Amino acid sequence: MTEESNQDHLTEGEAHSAGDATEQQVEAVEAPTSITIAAVNPTKEEMAALRESIKTNYDFDVSVKATKFNFKKSKDKATGIETIREAVEIAVPVPTVDGIVAILSGEGLEEGAPNKMLALLLDAMEGEINSQVRSILYEDTALTAATFPIERLSWKYISEIPPVQRRGGGIPKEIWDAFEADYIAVMPDATGKTVEQVTNAAKCLRNKLTAVRTQIPVLNLLVEQMAIYTKASPEIEEFQDCITFLADKADMFLNVTDEDLLANL
Repeated sequence: MTEESNQDHLTEGEAHSAGDATEQQVEAVEAPTSITIAAVNPTKEEMAALRESIKTNYDFDVSVKATKFNFKKSKDKATGIETIREAVEIAVPVPTVDGIVAILSGEGLEEGAPNKMLALLLDAMEGEINSQVRSILYEDTALTAATFPIERLSWKYISEIPPVQRRGGGIPKEIWDAFEADYIAVMPDATGKTVEQVTNAAKCLRNKLTAVRTQIPVLNLLVEQMAIYTKASPEIEEFQDCITFLADKADMFLNVTDEDLLANL
């Protein structure tokens, strides 16, 4: 007997149930769990041509870098649908030394016109210095204007700080908050520790290890836990900057000498 003739022999209730089940299956198949925003990125040849065109036509001398910009996943609380935006590659012009000289001299501006390019450059430098101030204040909550180590704000000193450590101050608060939440969500299953234990660890990490900077056993344990987290979290790519910053910070604290500590007191 064919499937079609079998359907003819179903009771009305059975047919209705079968229809409901089919509709539920269709809904399950059709209901999306995520939406991907695709990125149309150039080929290597197209990017090379684009970079050359920008460099040739820019107002002053620049180095054009192909840079990928990643985006944090977002989730709609009402529907549970996750939106993922693919990385976008952009040709970014960055002033060379000659370009900076052109900015300083106000090249291309009308005589007497304010040099807003220079003002922007100074603002960017001030922002970098303020980021360093925040980083130092996070390290020592007892600091005041009278005891602040001003020598650590010199442009030479800041330039010698490893790039990852400098960028830590520039990681948005929202990313740090999301990292802390993800760590708390992932680590109980990954380590067998209680939610309270991983929450305490997450707080130490969220505060950039400041509270435990002199506690060597705690630092070593947190470094081990971060290694577990990087393997366990499905969202690790989103928080790679946080992990890299924290690993670098932990390494600095673990390798500081007594002389270094005394020099900063």
